[in-house]
Amino acid sequence: MSELDKLHDLCKKTYKEQAVWFLNCFWEDFAEKEAELLWSYVETNNTLDLENHEEGCGLDEMKAHVFLEKFDETLTVREMRAKLRSTGAIGEAERPKTVPLTHFLLYKYAVDWHTLTDETRQGSNKEEMAKAEKMLEEVAAAVKQSESKAATARKALAEAQSAENAAKERESEAVASENAAKQREAEAKSAAEEAKKREAQAFEDANAAKDREADAKAAQAELEAALAEVK
Repeated sequence: MSELDKLHDLCKKTYKEQAVWFLNCFWEDFAEKEAELLWSYVETNNTLDLENHEEGCGLDEMKAHVFLEKFDETLTVREMRAKLRSTGAIGEAERPKTVPLTHFLLYKYAVDWHTLTDETRQGSNKEEMAKAEKMLEEVAAAVKQSESKAATARKALAEAQSAENAAKERESEAVASENAAKQREAEAKSAAEEAKKREAQAFEDANAAKDREADAKAAQAELEAALAEVK
């Protein structure tokens, strides 16, 4: 099997298996200090791979760009592939449909892919790798616990905001109800005052009518008296 075929086989492993292989290969060089970061890469790939999750081995280009953005990587998938193609890690005629974690790690750490496919670098430091895998598991557990706490906090915040909004809405309704009651009270007072005015006017009109009636009776009496004298 050629080295390129070995690289292709490696790229078909799960995200975790690719990371473990990489750590095992470069543990004594630099990878021991990168174990926690590599696990973050694995967890992020597992999350972004909506179809295969932990069983996946590569992201489509769109998800790969999301992955790169999450870790503040400014390169594009095309730039990364161009670099790998220049080293022979990707054949000139190859047009990969997905981006395996191994391709990113080769680019990120600028390591020789021929070295990565060297199986003699695997298994010579099992004790260190067992420690690394344990660290990966501890980091994974810590990440999940942190995500759980964050989800609980988000839920509590959402409930608090909902309760606050409901309280504000009730307060708004109470204010509106109070304003409506005040308006009805003002309208009732205005109607009462208007009724009193009409009552006073009616009383005044009645008195004026009585005065006119009295004047008319007096005038009639005078007329009758004058007619009596003439007879």
